[in-house]
Amino acid sequence: MNQKKSTNHLRKNVWKVFDQISPSYDLLNHILSFGTDFYWRKQLIKHLPKKQKIYLLDLATGTADQLIAIVKHAKQVKSALGIDLSEKMLRIGQKKIIDKPYAHQMTLLKGDATHIAMENASIDCITISFGIRNVLDTNKCLEECMRVLKDNGRLLILEFSIPKNRLIKLSYLFYLRHILPNIGGMISKDKKAYQYLNQTIETFPHGKAFCTFLKKQGFVHVKAYPMTFGIVTLYIGEKVRCQNLF
Repeated sequence: MNQKKSTNHLRKNVWKVFDQISPSYDLLNHILSFGTDFYWRKQLIKHLPKKQKIYLLDLATGTADQLIAIVKHAKQVKSALGIDLSEKMLRIGQKKIIDKPYAHQMTLLKGDATHIAMENASIDCITISFGIRNVLDTNKCLEECMRVLKDNGRLLILEFSIPKNRLIKLSYLFYLRHILPNIGGMISKDKKAYQYLNQTIETFPHGKAFCTFLKKQGFVHVKAYPMTFGIVTLYIGEKVRCQNLF
């Protein structure tokens, strides 16, 4: 089984992978990113729509780190829903927010990013942080995003990517292939889960390729903002209603 077929096979039941590693997931995120994941999530917040009241949906929310950061730092977000297929990840997220002053603004539910149980044109902004590459059907996910976004709504996708600089790229790939799986496996007791992580990063389209993909799905004003030497990229796309020119 080649690398791409292997990752596609795991994506079919990826929630089981995240259920398995959920107890150590947050700790490993911070260790393996050297704490930079906090910075990446805050950068996403800067690109929320310029509106006084935002109704937000966070897909593949996991343990809700991105959702919590948004609600804490973006006062214009009045209501935020996070959905994920991993119930164990959601339980950890729920424990984080249960006694917080912003808990009433947030809801965490089991849900599928390819079948969003929401009405058409009901959301101002959709965020997906480090989750789009785990979705079984990326096309279907983006179609659903387009459906539930309001006119002039915004999609923000934070995802790992591959650096352009040759030296940084080689160092990064060595880290992904050898160091990350060993540290992740040692702490989580599930080395295969972290081998899957590096495989999805290497096989998922990034940079201009993913921007082209977003445009094909109907998103406009598409932009990509590489961060930390290009190991992470923030993608932005908007839904704009077609105007009658005649």
